[in-house]
Amino acid sequence: MRKNDASDFFDTIKYRDIERMRRSFRILALIFCLMMFFIALAALLFAWSAAMRPTPVIAFDKEGKRIVFHGPETLETSTNLVRVHRFISDFIGKFDGVSPNIDEDLKEAYNMLTPKFRQILLDKSVHKEKIDTWKNKNFETKFSLTKLKVVKGSFSVGSSLTVEGLGEMTFGNAVDYSGENEKRKSLVWFSALLLVVPVSLELSPDGLLVDFYTGKSFEDFRELRAYLTENGKEYLIEDEKERAE
Repeated sequence: MRKNDASDFFDTIKYRDIERMRRSFRILALIFCLMMFFIALAALLFAWSAAMRPTPVIAFDKEGKRIVFHGPETLETSTNLVRVHRFISDFIGKFDGVSPNIDEDLKEAYNMLTPKFRQILLDKSVHKEKIDTWKNKNFETKFSLTKLKVVKGSFSVGSSLTVEGLGEMTFGNAVDYSGENEKRKSLVWFSALLLVVPVSLELSPDGLLVDFYTGKSFEDFRELRAYLTENGKEYLIEDEKERAE
């Protein structure tokens, strides 16, 4: 009997040791699984935060220099027709127009140019005489865009847009002291090459810079029509009614 009692005693001890080892293993396995779960969760959160962060956008100016935008300074990576319309209207009004503050207007217009085109105009002193003539004079112009056509190009960043259009430039007194201000209108044709850059508050709120621009004024519709017909640009006036007498 005593031998059986001793055997049962040692069997009980072995059983307890085995159960203790099993319990320790379960606890370690549970801790390991929890650690793996939290590591996986942290990895997923990191990947999500990286995906939500705006991807840096790289564009190139005409000199081949990289322009890099990221984070909050980049609002969008493409422009649209509404922005093109607003941008070109504002640009022509300041670039081709006059006002008592013509120097400030031209400064803003030059900030809408690509570095290459800006430097060309600065080296040629294109607007020096114009500033001397109109600065602090009581005259101003207002430009109104009447037609805009995208000839070719894309609205995506890094591409270019060739645009043409028509407009009206109204000339008159900046301040009408007599109340009898007579305003004179001229018709405008223009063509421009626009570089599409990221929509950025720092560089361009409209995502556009002017890389080339030319414009021409006409006293009446006949003169404008003759010029457009002669240069194969009748498509700009195809839907115009006959305005010439």
